[in-house]
Amino acid sequence: MKLNYKKLGEFIREVNVRNRDLRVSLLLGVSITKEFIPSIANTIGTDFSNYKVVKQGQFAYGPVTSRNGDKISIALMNEGECIISSSYMVFEVVDTEKLLPEYLMMWFRRPEFDRYTRFKSEGSVREIFSWNELCNIELPIPEIEKQREIVKQYNQINHAIQIKEAINNNLEIAELLQINPQTQEIAA
Repeated sequence: MKLNYKKLGEFIREVNVRNRDLRVSLLLGVSITKEFIPSIANTIGTDFSNYKVVKQGQFAYGPVTSRNGDKISIALMNEGECIISSSYMVFEVVDTEKLLPEYLMMWFRRPEFDRYTRFKSEGSVREIFSWNELCNIELPIPEIEKQREIVKQYNQINHAIQIKEAINNNLEIAELLQINPQTQEIAA
């Protein structure tokens, strides 16, 4: 075992809370871009009482990998709560003073994680990345302060990238419209 690498199963647990009282109405899905997205399912006549509830700080993933190309659908609920299909697995970090959900999500976003899940998926028609396989993943889990520092730096870099992309988009629009950046006037 690599230094500081630990099995993920020591830090996470499955959550199986159903929407029995129909209290939660926001129906979402999980995309291969690792985000919760509005569901595209036909829900006419659907009984939502068997749907799973995902709360803030919890994860959901679709164990079926065969139809996702080279990606696995997994996401972290950053705020609020939603319901998802019962075909998803919902889990949470047991102790957030030992593993930050945001740090774990950083690992889930890595292309190496997607390749690993595809490699470890089993089945012929429908390949499945099982809960047991997820728990057997070994990750470097540093001390919590180091995790916080890594997450902070990651978020700062992502924020800088978003700003650069917005600037580039504005420049492209200005070029298309032939706007003079100094005067903000459209060229004739």
